[in-house]
Amino acid sequence: MNRLPLAVTMGDPVGVGPEIVLRAFADASMRVGDRYRLLHVGDPAVYARTAEHLGLSVGLRVFDAVTPEVGTDPDRFDILATRHRADAAVFAFGQPHPGHAAAVVESIETACRLAVGGEVAAMVTPPIHKGSIHAAGFDFPGHTELLARLLGVDLPVMMLAGCGLRVVLATIHQSLASVPASLTREGLRRIIRITLESLRRDFALQEPRVVVTGLNPHAGEDGAFGDEELTLIAPVCRELAQEFPSLRGPLPADTLFHARAREGYDAVVCMYHDQALIPLKMLAFGNAINVTLNLPIVRTSVDHGTAHNIAGQGIADPGSYLAALSAAVEMAANRQRER
Repeated sequence: MNRLPLAVTMGDPVGVGPEIVLRAFADASMRVGDRYRLLHVGDPAVYARTAEHLGLSVGLRVFDAVTPEVGTDPDRFDILATRHRADAAVFAFGQPHPGHAAAVVESIETACRLAVGGEVAAMVTPPIHKGSIHAAGFDFPGHTELLARLLGVDLPVMMLAGCGLRVVLATIHQSLASVPASLTREGLRRIIRITLESLRRDFALQEPRVVVTGLNPHAGEDGAFGDEELTLIAPVCRELAQEFPSLRGPLPADTLFHARAREGYDAVVCMYHDQALIPLKMLAFGNAINVTLNLPIVRTSVDHGTAHNIAGQGIADPGSYLAALSAAVEMAANRQRER
């Protein structure tokens, strides 16, 4: 069991976040409280209502600050209560509402503050519903951007990982047509460097092997299908390979993800969203995680959404949440050893 607790945020109250967290705690086959010190940050009424609805026997214990007792009793579901509460008048599983947004955001802000202050080892985040948060007047696009703002980071980098595959996104949520103009030498250089440094610091890989995809089919095939590889990606890779000799690229994405190819690298830097996420989810759907690189704290997350269509039915799979907990502990321990 880790020395410091992990802060687990609430996520969207009417999505599957509280459900998977409670199920993982209550299910005798998972018993996460036996393996981890956990502090759940959110509205106690949400957890109580969800546990009752699902018929889960969970002993809730509410705290107003982190104390030495937090997370030490595997039979107690410890909660650090937020000041804001989900709006009980509009609480309905599967029905997101702006009335819950303030509690959701406070949960994230609080967990982040605890991690920065060294009161928790890391933060683990179930999914939020961006639409209801935006409707309530909050102006950040999502989890990653909020954390970057709170921590003063100008370039948070998204990594998704599962079943031995790690993919890093050079561009994230934007149209495919806008991707080429978004790619710059400086931006790509920073993302690759952040990836290499994180593999050393967070994953304890002293000589990390990173490959970089091309943007175009067949990595452009010497300019036949586009010149971004020749003018942008290859020059950056050549430059960084002088410092990191194991770096390779740009390589055709269509031959990088079969089993034998995966043996040759520790992470892939991909040029756009689906180039990275289609192979990752084909290989590790339900067990993949999201990791934010280039933060001064450790943050892991599930790699799925709020799944409002099944919320409250007791059928949501906690697999990704369990993987996020395990990764958070490992990353926090690796960072501690680096100090």
